[in-house]
Amino acid sequence: MGAMPTDVGGEWNRDAAYHPWIQRIAAEHAGDVLDVGCGDGLLALRLAEVSRSVVGIDKDPVAIAQAHKRLSMVPNTDVAVSEFGTEWGLTPESYDVITMVSVLHELPLLPALARVSELLKPGGTLIVVGQASAVTLVDRAVQWASVPYSRALQLFYTWRGMYRPEFASAAPVEPAYSFADVTDAAAELLPGAELHRGLLGRYRLTWAKPVTVATPEVDLGAMAAASSEARAGAASADNSEDARVLARDDVDELSHLFDQTREVPTIEPRGDARRSA
Repeated sequence: MGAMPTDVGGEWNRDAAYHPWIQRIAAEHAGDVLDVGCGDGLLALRLAEVSRSVVGIDKDPVAIAQAHKRLSMVPNTDVAVSEFGTEWGLTPESYDVITMVSVLHELPLLPALARVSELLKPGGTLIVVGQASAVTLVDRAVQWASVPYSRALQLFYTWRGMYRPEFASAAPVEPAYSFADVTDAAAELLPGAELHRGLLGRYRLTWAKPVTVATPEVDLGAMAAASSEARAGAASADNSEDARVLARDDVDELSHLFDQTREVPTIEPRGDARRSA
């Protein structure tokens, strides 16, 4: 179900309807935000209210000029003309939230999602409000259902004097990816991502970048050498021939330690192999 078009802060369109939902998620982080495809800066303005800093980028100079004007009195924001690529100098793992509203369909899908994964801090959140092409019957059914719903809301907010068309660049791009394409890409690059279709001609995608916990490195070679030295000492003390032979239980213990380090389950020898041995 799409985000409810309430509390839209004075302006409404099919993209702005999702801004309160995005703002609530950003408020949970209260950190640094990157708004990709920021357009005229409306979302960046709203995010600045709940975030430490907001950087907006857009490839359209006209959009950035409008964003500069809108955000001129907002000190914790910055906007720039830029493609969403590696050449802009964005620092990996430097953003708590990355937002992409009606822009992902204009970018190469897999490289864009991979870039997002690089730029998010561990524990950070990606928020996408996207457009998709209608390919399947389900896609078309949702698209048809969204037309009267969107039109009714547009008329309502026009009557209230709040409707403003979505910002459109000079060269708008039609969606090249279906909802299934985005789902497959997210499954590959954003494990655990959540996707939902909406009735405003948009879908929602959220993904929390996992927080990795560093585990201490285990020097298995040194441990094996220490174990061998200990057994050699025991052999000289006991002066026994059997002490020079590494018992089968010792091999299993050492391999179990290795398996735990690699997070691979230990595989016990089959009964047939033990009998033949």
